[in-house]
Amino acid sequence: MSTTTDRLREFTFTLTYEPGEDPVADVFHEYPNLRAATIDVAVGRTSYVRLVQLTGPPTATDHLQTALEDRDYLPRAIGTERCCGTSTAYRLECAPRQRLVYAYVEDICDCHSIHNIASTYLEPGTIFEHRHRAGRERWRLLMRSDAAVGELFDHVEAACRPGVTVEIGHLGEATEWHGDAFVDADLTGSQRRALAHAAANGYYERPRQVTIEELADELDVPKSTLSYRLRMAESRLVKRYLDRYSETEPGVHA
Repeated sequence: MSTTTDRLREFTFTLTYEPGEDPVADVFHEYPNLRAATIDVAVGRTSYVRLVQLTGPPTATDHLQTALEDRDYLPRAIGTERCCGTSTAYRLECAPRQRLVYAYVEDICDCHSIHNIASTYLEPGTIFEHRHRAGRERWRLLMRSDAAVGELFDHVEAACRPGVTVEIGHLGEATEWHGDAFVDADLTGSQRRALAHAAANGYYERPRQVTIEELADELDVPKSTLSYRLRMAESRLVKRYLDRYSETEPGVHA
């Protein structure tokens, strides 16, 4: 048995799609409050396992899910030729404002997608995180070696068709996991729904885009009930954050 304390390397960049350039990206342009968080794990040069979470108003999540299903959850090309392949998808959660889908994608053809380009330069087992909102897709690649990242980025930049641009982020040591959006077992169903509805409608924006009264009316619950659910959810999330990141013991103040 072998053990290691080495950390993965991470590389981040952002893709921006102009309106009309991609059917999936256009859904995000149409619904600014819609968000998607995706984690893909490469299991071979032409296959990956995908977990995608959609969050937003019901009409928006319906529209986005249809667009993704039309593409069979295949990788999206940044070049001019559409990607092909086969996939099997399973719905893990289907709430009005949140969808969680598992997909296994294989036999991906030779197309200019982030996954295909990365498979040329990176070792199997790479984790792809990407979050999409309002036409901007933020990528984070977790990999065992970053020796070929420069060539990878040059290839991505050269492959982008007009209307799709890429902006480099950073390269460094991966120090944290960003998949918490998929792990909310600490919250009850009512707390999770209240929190997701509030976030999707701009309650946590500054300035706030919606009031607690408006949210309560939309959810058809008393204002006091919704306020309590949000406070409990926020309290649990704060405690979970402090348990993970605080440098002092709980209850000990510096």
